[in-house]
Amino acid sequence: MKDTYLFRNYYSVDSYVAYTGKIPLRLDGRTITFKMYSDFANLLNGEFFTVSSDPDAVPTFIHYDENIKYDGYRLDIRKNEISIDARNTRGVRYAIDTLNKLVVRKNGKLLLPIALLLDYPSFEFRGIIEGYYGEPWSFQERMTLADFMDSLRLNTYMYAPKSDPYHRVKWHQLYPDDLFKQIIALINKLKEKEINFFYCISPGYAENPDERFRFLGDEDYQRLFVKLDQLISVGVNKFGLLMDDIDYQLSPKDKLVFDRPGIAHAHLANRINKYLSERLVNHTLVLCPTEYSQIGSTQYRNDLKELLDKNIYIFWTGDNVCAEAITERDIKQTRAAYDRELFIWDNFPVSDFTHGVREYIAPIRNRAANLGDYAIGYLINPSNNYYISQVAITTMAHYAWNNAKYDQEKSFEIALEKVGADFRRVGRDFIAHNFPSVLSYGNIEEEKTMVEKYDKAAINAYYRKVAASAAELSRLDLPIINELKPWLERTIREAEIVKKILSDEIKPEELREFLADNKFTGSELFDFLVKKRGLLNDEEYRELIDKRRGGRWYRVFEEKRWPVK
Repeated sequence: MKDTYLFRNYYSVDSYVAYTGKIPLRLDGRTITFKMYSDFANLLNGEFFTVSSDPDAVPTFIHYDENIKYDGYRLDIRKNEISIDARNTRGVRYAIDTLNKLVVRKNGKLLLPIALLLDYPSFEFRGIIEGYYGEPWSFQERMTLADFMDSLRLNTYMYAPKSDPYHRVKWHQLYPDDLFKQIIALINKLKEKEINFFYCISPGYAENPDERFRFLGDEDYQRLFVKLDQLISVGVNKFGLLMDDIDYQLSPKDKLVFDRPGIAHAHLANRINKYLSERLVNHTLVLCPTEYSQIGSTQYRNDLKELLDKNIYIFWTGDNVCAEAITERDIKQTRAAYDRELFIWDNFPVSDFTHGVREYIAPIRNRAANLGDYAIGYLINPSNNYYISQVAITTMAHYAWNNAKYDQEKSFEIALEKVGADFRRVGRDFIAHNFPSVLSYGNIEEEKTMVEKYDKAAINAYYRKVAASAAELSRLDLPIINELKPWLERTIREAEIVKKILSDEIKPEELREFLADNKFTGSELFDFLVKKRGLLNDEEYRELIDKRRGGRWYRVFEEKRWPVK
């Protein structure tokens, strides 16, 4: 029951129906009003349930109810009857998943609790936007997404890797057959689990300013529409227009007509929206504006507010590219600035801005308990490392389902357990060592204190535990370990270097050789120790440590808040 703590409304008096064998359910044309779907029985856990036409089988009614929230369900388990009410088939699937999880095996019997649940998500769209820079996930990895996302009740995947040239640099060119076949296979795989596929395109990006999108005339629009047609032809009806991370200054010709970039971007989005409405029975379009972070209104945002079609959604990342915190006040002001539904693009655990230096194994945190009241979508941007990303994605899924009840510590434990019980058990000390991120400074203050006191015994004891944890993790046969290997090796080596520093045996060339490794964990104990001992001069420290770790542009929370308007 550990992964069911997010139930929104669960009522039970701790009463059960006991079965000596499998629980027989009757699922037939009389009990299922979603008659066009015949595979609900396949969702039952065969270890616990069997479908039977026997008169004693428990009639299981599955009904459509337009009053149930999107993807939500009502599960009513009584002594002699089970009923499921939902608005869509995804809701039915989630209800059956819950039914599977409620069964308890005890004293040789299967116990099914008599209970009533009304459960639904905080966000209509919940999932992943693969929108990072650098080496993208492989299609082999992406093909495993459907089962992983479905297990977490995530329903949306957005394809937007910056390094796919046909998404960004060559946005105007059609996908070659070999690559397009892989995209089609991914779309079909996700469709099996009813996961929305969004194709995102970035026509605003140009390596050469002379090749930027021409908002005047019709040529670039037609090239864009032909590209969209390629995706429409295989059933895609959800799209993202990404105008992030571009120079949004207009060309002199465009400026004569559109005056400001917000006006031009609204015009582009509206033309795409009109084209999609002509080609599709229904569609979804979400725009990532160039000003995708910060809070409240700007001239650019006001132009979008006034001119953008009302059915186009807007992406927002919080008060920074990766926000240390997203408060109710922040999102309330920003939603009012756009006067429309928002999609939250959460840039965690994305690590591309560290250029391969860091990877984050930590939970989503510092997000208001009611963001779902102001946003229709919540998407997480992962890192280049597929399996490392799954830890944060798991916690994000818990938050997205029920943001009011989200418990970051409990969720993190479940996420680690999902990787593997051994990973969770032996990895605790390494994970704590690596924990600091954009969202948390971890144990940095305690580390400072250890170094300020120059407590050799405490520092050595700390590193013995961390190195042992890293070594034990290295011996596990898990996909995530292959990705983590550089950081595990770095940690083990760092412990050896620290031991030499504390015993005054470190040689300058050995320290510099070690610092040639650009993989850093979240802990800064080593940094503090090097500075305390004066082992590097100021310039060396800047080059070998500060610059490697990267600028702390995101660390504004402890010093700055956006003013209330």
